[in-house]
Amino acid sequence: MDHRPGSAPEGRDIVAEASAWFAEFREGGVPAPVRALFDEWLRRSPEHIQAYLEVSAAWSELPTADPEGRIDVTTLVVRARASADDNVVALGGRGECASPPGVARGQIAPRRRSLPALAASISFAVVLLGLWFVALRADTYSTGIGEQRTVRLADGSTVELNALSMISVRLSKTLRDIELARGQALFHVAKDRTRPFMVQSEGVTVRAVGTQFDVYRKRNGTTVTVLEGEVAVVPKRDSRTKPQEDSAPSILGSRADEAAGTNGATILVSAGEQVTVTPHEVQKRHKADVTAATAWVEQRLIFDATPLGDVADEFNRYNTRKLVIADPALRSVGISGVYSTADPASLVGFLRAQSNLQVTETDAEIRVTGGE
Repeated sequence: MDHRPGSAPEGRDIVAEASAWFAEFREGGVPAPVRALFDEWLRRSPEHIQAYLEVSAAWSELPTADPEGRIDVTTLVVRARASADDNVVALGGRGECASPPGVARGQIAPRRRSLPALAASISFAVVLLGLWFVALRADTYSTGIGEQRTVRLADGSTVELNALSMISVRLSKTLRDIELARGQALFHVAKDRTRPFMVQSEGVTVRAVGTQFDVYRKRNGTTVTVLEGEVAVVPKRDSRTKPQEDSAPSILGSRADEAAGTNGATILVSAGEQVTVTPHEVQKRHKADVTAATAWVEQRLIFDATPLGDVADEFNRYNTRKLVIADPALRSVGISGVYSTADPASLVGFLRAQSNLQVTETDAEIRVTGGE
């Protein structure tokens, strides 16, 4: 078999390695030792850099990712050269052959080049790699304590962000990709059947075309509530995760499963329904109190036998003076009622009135303990 540089088998090996590395960095949170291996792999040959750039360009469709013309090439070149971002690797010196996780080392011998030509090729490729990472960075929107905001996306969709929330937005010609990094958001999706609208939260992917739905990334799971239309929820497959219902046939297809990073079963959730995905299980979809789930949009909190621990988490999204449940046993106590997020005294007053609770206020916190 011919394994000379430039032969078909070698080309396929390099593309496979580049694809594996791209997937690794796309997942995020790459540790320093793995980055070092990536550095070594890049420095091994300009062909590796070229393959990586081609794979990344094919995925991101960079020329179409800037419909508003916000990217200034000259500025990006300067930023790429000066970037201290860990994603832009410095290429210098020689390193041993390194293959990405899951890809076996090949017996690939790079073409020999003169040092000046090699240095020029690598320098140019590093600048291009830096350009790609700078240009591909998502638009990020966030809110602070007690702050809410509405974000209008370039495709006509709108996102309402609850307090202490953050999203990252990437729009391309073929996909609208949103990551809910924390908090809660209500999505009003503009219809575009050629570009699925994907929301990623920890452990779950939500796919829609034109609909309205709420995604709440909680401490121990993600809750999806559908107001209009239908969405497909794809839980991340985990050996500990046990679905509690028969899932509907997948409507996502392989590309959506790849975007979700999972081969988990798809759950169809229709208007008026809700599903919660935790690290250990997928709860049954059920009829939802849509008014309660989206009451935050009107600066209200609606609780119906809600555990006091969850009530405290909600309260603390809107107030700098935190509600602290000092006794862990109290976190399961059910609380009901309607409260204003702009009037913390209403909830505190209710808690004071409970005979089994004792409330102590300081400048820093509102502490709840068991009553006598």
